[in-house]
Amino acid sequence: MPSVSVPLKGAPGWDALMKQRREFWHKDKNMQLSPHFKASEFCTHDGSWPPIKARAAMVKLCKEFLEPMRAKFGGSCLILSGYRHELYNAQIHGARNSQHIYDNSYESVAADTRYPKGTPAAWGSYARGLRGQRTPKGSGGVGVYPKAGFVHIDNRLYQANWSG
Repeated sequence: MPSVSVPLKGAPGWDALMKQRREFWHKDKNMQLSPHFKASEFCTHDGSWPPIKARAAMVKLCKEFLEPMRAKFGGSCLILSGYRHELYNAQIHGARNSQHIYDNSYESVAADTRYPKGTPAAWGSYARGLRGQRTPKGSGGVGVYPKAGFVHIDNRLYQANWSG
């Protein structure tokens, strides 16, 4: 859990927080997380920027999962949903303790992704295989959503599998 309270969107302090985050992500090389992924791809659909403290976990997610997935399944990756602030997550009926709410856990982050080649089942299978290369071994969450056409991948410190 974060050591500071994060205001809900629209509450006092939210605009100042977003300004601080926006300035951080646009400074120096902070935006580039890996060779093919930028922090801007993880923004909430309403334009809210991810927490600064989540950068290390975002870099790790890109390195351990998203870059290999991108290379295997067609050379590109669409991040459908990355960071979600609490209010947005509630509006879309996301899980209460979702890994997408980076404000709740800076050490682990999530991305719902889609690739040009393969199927959600194949993407999920490959992502589960990538977990064996992580520390702790086998950790991370993989959710397969065949009807919606995406796979959820996160770098939590324990193993979780599901389908939706």
